[in-house]
Amino acid sequence: MKQKLISILIILLCLSGLFFVQLWLGVPFSVSLMLSIFTLAGLFWILEPIPGYATSILILFLEIIFFANPLGLPLFKFTEGKNPAVSVFLSSIADSSIILFLGGFVLAKASVKTGLDRFLANRVIRKFGTRSRRVLLGFMFTTAFISMWMSNTATTAMMIALSYPLFQILPEKEPFRKALLLGIPFAANIGGVGTPIGSPPNIIAMSLLRQQGISVSFGTWMMFAVPLVVLLLFFAWFLLLNLFPENGSLELTVEFTEPEGGTHSYSFRTTSFIFLGTVILWFTESLHGIPAGVIALLPLVLFPAFGILNEKDINSLEWSVLLLIAGGIAIGVGLQQSGMGLWFSDILKPITKPEYAINVLFLLCTLALLLSTFMSNTAATNLLVPFAFPLSMLILPGSQEYLLEVCLGIALSASLAMALPVSTPPNAIAYAVGGFEIRDMIKAGLPIGLFGLLLTLIGYFIFL
Repeated sequence: MKQKLISILIILLCLSGLFFVQLWLGVPFSVSLMLSIFTLAGLFWILEPIPGYATSILILFLEIIFFANPLGLPLFKFTEGKNPAVSVFLSSIADSSIILFLGGFVLAKASVKTGLDRFLANRVIRKFGTRSRRVLLGFMFTTAFISMWMSNTATTAMMIALSYPLFQILPEKEPFRKALLLGIPFAANIGGVGTPIGSPPNIIAMSLLRQQGISVSFGTWMMFAVPLVVLLLFFAWFLLLNLFPENGSLELTVEFTEPEGGTHSYSFRTTSFIFLGTVILWFTESLHGIPAGVIALLPLVLFPAFGILNEKDINSLEWSVLLLIAGGIAIGVGLQQSGMGLWFSDILKPITKPEYAINVLFLLCTLALLLSTFMSNTAATNLLVPFAFPLSMLILPGSQEYLLEVCLGIALSASLAMALPVSTPPNAIAYAVGGFEIRDMIKAGLPIGLFGLLLTLIGYFIFL
């Protein structure tokens, strides 16, 4: 605790120095404040002297004090126009993207509780047969599909548990064991890209796009992302089979147990109906006009109403993740309200030209991949996406497709940083099980991340 307090004091002293240096260099007062808040968020998210979600709350607090200025201090009054209202910043916590992600959490909680997730895994994996290479593809495909709709961490834990009988069959020195153990977390990371609720980086990108007046529907996101998921899955599958080839020809049979209470139980059928209905409504958003965030409220009402989830279940949701995401949204709001976006645009204007579009996309995606290898992909996306907007607007003004491509590229790259156990929770779970070394994960995870980066750049030429 003492060491953390010392770290916090050192960071705050450095930031104080940075703030006064900015003023000395002629940076506007409000922009200097926002740059200092941004730097504070980055350092706290990387070094973690306090939990990540607490850093998000701190960002909100500082933005309200300095920009909304509820105390009415003359120093913090805007020279042009009125200070924004407190509600402008607090809206980050109740953003429709946060509600959408919360709806995904509730669907996942009900699926785990009633066994719907295990039922899907059971039915899908069996379709792939008993040959080892097909079993691996079955596990990876199923993991990726389930990760589109629920936490990739929970999905990884479940799928590794389901694969335990196979590890009892396979010889201890069989290389294919590594392929199976690495394939599950890699597929979970890849699958999370496929839907807006699949991973926090997706929600952050969607929310900040909405701040710029660009509404991305559930179907539109999947139209961009699902082809990438399929290509990456097959690439990862092929890579793992070649890096860790089986000794001979293996036949593997996976035994599954039915959900508790069976598939004809009231809870299982009700959960299946609500799950399917919610997904259909998300897909048909363009037909009925109800926003995805509003649709996400239905599971929050229906599951408790039908007795599927209780108060304990709701309390056990990953609220800290939602607060962490809110921090990224708050940074986007702060950039707008402080005028930092305009200032940043003016600074970069002389060096931004349309011919640099692909270079900027490559730079941002590479940074997302690099940062997410060593820190939370949510935090990395929180830091990078807000800066994507002024850059994109300068390079290709009015091009919503380019802005969407940049945001999707950052979210994709952040989710595909899987070269180390610390890169993602699924990687950490697999590494904790044992059976492979870190160099095995680097050997397989790094090429997948780089291939994802390549696909993002190819997408630039296809869609623009």
